[in-house]
Amino acid sequence: MAKPKKRQNGETETATPAETGRQSIHGDTADYGDRVAQRAYELYLARGGADGQDFDDWLAAERELTNGRDREGDSRG
Repeated sequence: MAKPKKRQNGETETATPAETGRQSIHGDTADYGDRVAQRAYELYLARGGADGQDFDDWLAAERELTNGRDREGDSRG
C-alpha cells in the first residue's frame, strides 16, 4: 500500500495509481467497498445472523466479487 504523503499544511495525500505505477485488482470503481459490504451482510444473514464471523464474511465477499470480475473479463471462453 502506498504511504500517504505529508503536505506542508499537515494534511496527508495518498498517491494515485498513476503515481505508483500500480493498478487496483478491483478496478477503478469507487463503490467496490460498498459492494463487498453488501455481499458480506448477505452472507451474514444467510448464516442466520450469528455474530463472530464478520472477517470471514468480508473475505468471502471479496473473493466472490473478485472472481466474478475475472470471469466477466475473460475472453478465452
